[in-house]
Amino acid sequence: MTASTRNSGSFHRYLSAGDSGVIVNFADHESGDATLLARGLAEKLRHADHAVLAGVRDYIPGMANLLIQYDPLKVTAAQLTDVVDPFVSDLRIDSIPKGRLWRLPVLYGGEAGPDLEDVAEKTGLSINEVIERHSANVLTVAIMGFMPGLGYLKGVDSALYLPRRSRPREHVPALSVGIAMDQTVIYPLASPGGWNLIGRVPVRLFDPAREDPVLFRPGDQVAFEPVDVTTFKSLWQKSEEGALVISPDTSS
Repeated sequence: MTASTRNSGSFHRYLSAGDSGVIVNFADHESGDATLLARGLAEKLRHADHAVLAGVRDYIPGMANLLIQYDPLKVTAAQLTDVVDPFVSDLRIDSIPKGRLWRLPVLYGGEAGPDLEDVAEKTGLSINEVIERHSANVLTVAIMGFMPGLGYLKGVDSALYLPRRSRPREHVPALSVGIAMDQTVIYPLASPGGWNLIGRVPVRLFDPAREDPVLFRPGDQVAFEPVDVTTFKSLWQKSEEGALVISPDTSS
C-alpha cells in the first residue's frame, strides 16, 4: 500500500509508514477533532478481540492521526486496514471518553507573561480580552512533547492564532504559558523557546518526586483560571514545598 492510495472519502485515509506501519489520517474529518478521533480509535483497537490485531505491536496517537505499528511476518497492511476500517466507521465523537479536567491558575502579563501586550497588539484585542479569550476555552492535551510533562494543548480561541516568535528566546522560565498557532504550551522546565509568553502557572507539570511525575496525559482537559499576584505567590510557595496545589476534576 503506497501513501494515500487507500481513501474513505473525506472521513479518513490510510498512509503507509514503511514496511511495518500504517497511519490512519483524520486531518480532513468533518468534525475538525482529529486528535480526539485518533485517541478514540487507539482505545477501541487496544480492547478489540480480533486475530489480525494480534499482529499489532503498538498504537501511537498523534495530532491528526493514529500510527499502527505491526509485525509484517504476522499481518499485512491490507489485512490490517480491512479490519480497522469498520472500527473507524463506528467512531463517534460524543462516545469517546474525555480525560481528567485540570483547572490551572495563571498569572497573566508582567514578568510572568512578557509577550501579553505584543499579543494584544497583533490580534487587535485589549489585554483583558486576550486573557478572557485564553481562559474561556477548555483545551485538550493532544500529544506530549519533547520535554517531560510538556503537553500540546489544542482548542485556543481562533482570535489568538499567532505564529511563533521570529526570534526564539534562549531562556524561557519553567512553567511559562505560551501560545502559537491553535495551541497553548506550558514549559515544564526552563529551556529555549519561541512561543508567545502570556503568563505563568504555579503548578509543577513534572516532578520526579511525585508518584506520578507527569501531570498531564493525552486526552486530559485544561481550563485556565486567572489569579492575582498574591494568590500566585501563595500557590507557588506551596508548590515549591512539594505540594500539588490542584487536583483533577474527573466528574465531567
